[in-house]
Amino acid sequence: MRAVARGNQLLDRGDLEGARKAFEAAVATDPDYAPAWNNLGVVVDRGGRPLDALPHFNHAIKLSPSFVDAWCNKGVALLHLDRPSRAEECFQSALQVDPGSEVALLNLGVLRARRGDLRGATDAFALGLRDNPDYAALWVNLGTVFLESKEVGRALQCVNAALGRRPDYPEAWLQKGRILVASGKPDDARFCFERALQMRPTLAGAREALAALRRSGG
Repeated sequence: MRAVARGNQLLDRGDLEGARKAFEAAVATDPDYAPAWNNLGVVVDRGGRPLDALPHFNHAIKLSPSFVDAWCNKGVALLHLDRPSRAEECFQSALQVDPGSEVALLNLGVLRARRGDLRGATDAFALGLRDNPDYAALWVNLGTVFLESKEVGRALQCVNAALGRRPDYPEAWLQKGRILVASGKPDDARFCFERALQMRPTLAGAREALAALRRSGG
């Protein structure tokens, strides 16, 4: 559908308002098209209104109960609403449809890590990588868990694996910088933070990490 394609382009550019209008036009044209409802929910959630996004995801799931992305996006919105148990139910529903879904396993791992279940998080990320070894976000999040577990060497291996697959991945550069700070390599860390900001100047946490490094004399 042309309106959905246009909305996706605008979403990729960060134009949430334009994307929202495109997806609203799409659901008005074809109210039975589940991907349009899902994408509308994504835009609303990213705009800081996760509660308002839930009806859109619910409608997408009603139209297509096996729609893995809609289940995952609903779970993410529930995480934003601080409803982790409900979010986990959504991720598990996605995995019932597709046990190897890298997106569902990624989100489940993030949820477990937030709960402090680092072993469970590691298992989820590793399971996702078993069938999807090129999914860079899984590598970055696995590296984050290893960093929290003080396994700095393994953490660095993971983010390097992510960057080997996606050299233009700013989140991976940011996390590599954090790992290098923990490794006592401030100069290398500064390069990573600056690289992340070159790729995405608005990347959350990157400017703060660079400023903290400079304050520490790095």
